[in-house]
Amino acid sequence: MGTGIYLSARLGFFQLNLPKIIKNTLLGGSKSADGKTLSPLQTLTSTLAVTLGTGNIVALGTAIAFGGAGAVFWMVVSAFFGMATAYAETYTGMKLRRTKPDGSKFGGAFFYIDKALGGGWAKFFALCCILASLGMGNMTQMNALAVSLERGFGVPLWTSGLMGMTLVGLLVFGGAVMFGQVTEKVIPALSVVYIIGCLAVILVNISEVPGVFLRIIQEAFSVKAVGGGFLGTLLIRGMSWGFRRGIFSNEAGLGTAVIINCMSSEESASKQGMWASLAVFIDTVIICVLTAMAILVTGADKLGGDGATFASAAFGSAFGAYADMFLSACIALFAIATASGWSLFGSVCVEYLFGKRFLKPFMILFTLCCFIGATARLEIIWGLADIFNGLMAAPNLIALLIFGLKYNSIKMRD
Repeated sequence: MGTGIYLSARLGFFQLNLPKIIKNTLLGGSKSADGKTLSPLQTLTSTLAVTLGTGNIVALGTAIAFGGAGAVFWMVVSAFFGMATAYAETYTGMKLRRTKPDGSKFGGAFFYIDKALGGGWAKFFALCCILASLGMGNMTQMNALAVSLERGFGVPLWTSGLMGMTLVGLLVFGGAVMFGQVTEKVIPALSVVYIIGCLAVILVNISEVPGVFLRIIQEAFSVKAVGGGFLGTLLIRGMSWGFRRGIFSNEAGLGTAVIINCMSSEESASKQGMWASLAVFIDTVIICVLTAMAILVTGADKLGGDGATFASAAFGSAFGAYADMFLSACIALFAIATASGWSLFGSVCVEYLFGKRFLKPFMILFTLCCFIGATARLEIIWGLADIFNGLMAAPNLIALLIFGLKYNSIKMRD
């Protein structure tokens, strides 16, 4: 948060001028891809494909369960400052990316971490990213896919594992360009369908909306002593889970989305940075907030259970018996997209650390992990996901601070 606040101030709080961001991205035209790179629009849809996973549904419900309604407010705060972080890391990554002999672009946070902190920290970041891709980016997603399909359609876990492994494998071995082409067509449509579903739930319970907004604000700043303690637990828990799940959802500050953004055909680092900021806004401020509102207006968070249970109960108020099927299909598609995108992160880091000869073994391992994730109990993997987030974020954020303070090289123009 401190890095996000510093970068926001340095960049003139450009997030407040959302029309300018949209003008320079969606309304400004998107340079076409050339078969070796991704168009800026494809980098947006690819980034959203990665972030619009279980973080927007299952983890969002978890944040509310443990942090209260106030966690939603802190998720939005996290996203606001995260937009500046996403811009800065993409801008810096674009400045240091490299062009391969075949014309494709190769870049990532490890290049600017290397320059700011040294090669050891860059390699540490890349290793953590590889491990995170297998755990958070793969197995947790496939586990959510399998559990949701079992809940909604009665599909056995092993069947979901085989299906997920097959679909993800096709995208993994298809490469970044194929992934961008698929997400450009699928993600906008899937996002619109999910948004319509959330709006339907909210409209059915429209009378509850004012009270929910009031509850979010009250719990975001509520200080209550518990058991003779002296610290306000609701405030602390709300902030903690809001920030934690906000980062899990939009990944701003982790340095992962830099990899996809550096594959862009766009030559302007500042424009590509705005595409990265827009992805954070869409992911958290729009889709996460709509999911939270759907849960809170229906009172689903008071029923007990986990994040998926909250979402299922919420959508049940609008879709009845079909709620589980609608939600299961959305979670499954989001999970496949997220896992496939994380395979790109892991692959690029494998190439950076070990060279191209290890790419295929990693892709095979990644694909096999899909089946393991779908059929195994993953409580420890969810815990490790937060740990790897922190291990990646620390060197990435410190490097961004160094580039801002020492090199004075993060700007709103090229």
